[in-house]
Amino acid sequence: MRLAVYGTVSTTLACWVVFSAFTQRVNYYAACVHLAKSNLCMMILLNMGFFVAILTGKLMQAIFFGQLRAIEVEHLYERSWYAVSETCLAMTIFRDEFNLHFVVLFTMLLFLKIFHWLCHDRVEFMEQAPNDRLLFHLRMAHLMTVLFVIDYYLASSGIYSIWEKKPSMMIMFGFEYTIMFCNLISIIAKYILNTIDWQSEEPWEGKSMYVFFIDLITDFMKLVAYVGFFVIICIYYQLPLHIVRDVYVTFRSFVQKCRDLYRYRRATRNMDQLYPNATAQDLAQSSDSTCIICREDMHAHAPDADANGDDAAAAPPPHHGQHQQNYDQPKKLPCGHIFHFHCLRSWLERQQTCPTW
Repeated sequence: MRLAVYGTVSTTLACWVVFSAFTQRVNYYAACVHLAKSNLCMMILLNMGFFVAILTGKLMQAIFFGQLRAIEVEHLYERSWYAVSETCLAMTIFRDEFNLHFVVLFTMLLFLKIFHWLCHDRVEFMEQAPNDRLLFHLRMAHLMTVLFVIDYYLASSGIYSIWEKKPSMMIMFGFEYTIMFCNLISIIAKYILNTIDWQSEEPWEGKSMYVFFIDLITDFMKLVAYVGFFVIICIYYQLPLHIVRDVYVTFRSFVQKCRDLYRYRRATRNMDQLYPNATAQDLAQSSDSTCIICREDMHAHAPDADANGDDAAAAPPPHHGQHQQNYDQPKKLPCGHIFHFHCLRSWLERQQTCPTW
């Protein structure tokens, strides 16, 4: 209702200023000059352009997303206010270049960011509730294709402008589109992983490691972009305070992921030697024989037969049942807690401490 009232008022005012300009001026050129020189007319026309952008966004939302979830709307409001405030801080650096062109570029940037945020939320929601509808996947595939082409074109145009011409406000927009392009590559990769996992008959245990490496590579690419932008702005303008926090957060995230990767490799290098198999006596002494990670009962498997002598040399390779038996083998940690082998390995991919801590 409020949007309809706002649209009606905006359209009426825009039609009025355009009609007045063409009736009071002798020709088309004079009317256009009047509209461009009058601050009031320009504000009314810009407001009309903003309303048209909202309608276009609503239409694109209906095509690619349908009805938004409440959490998605909440995220949009939070991220939009942050993006606007961050851009206002960036405008202090480029205040001498603030003009209509800047306003148009900023509106287009915010417009594209909104669809990147929605796309990210939908892909994350796939992990919680896999969607098997063909329409959903068609929408996501077409949206990510369109965003990929737009991001690549705008990012390359911004970088080309920086490389070939004198540094200007295009530095900021080229940087923003580069960051969005990096995030979009991460979104596409996670969408592919979620689709593969959804089509698998059994849970994909190695998926979390692929997601981890995607986040690690994305953080590295974003960190390179942030540092490059930071250096260029410091050389040609002044200290860009508005991205200091983003540089720090991205650097900290990248370093933390590198540490987690090192700890994970160290913890899983020799799991059979580091974490001995739990015996039936260990499970009996435990207060609960349920694995708290998967919430399934644990059963100690019988030790392998004597592998010495010629019988061991002639033994056939383990079949699928034996592999599954080793996969579900309870493992005992130094702290005394017991978990399934595959549950422990999956947990160590995310945390390098005991799950009970």
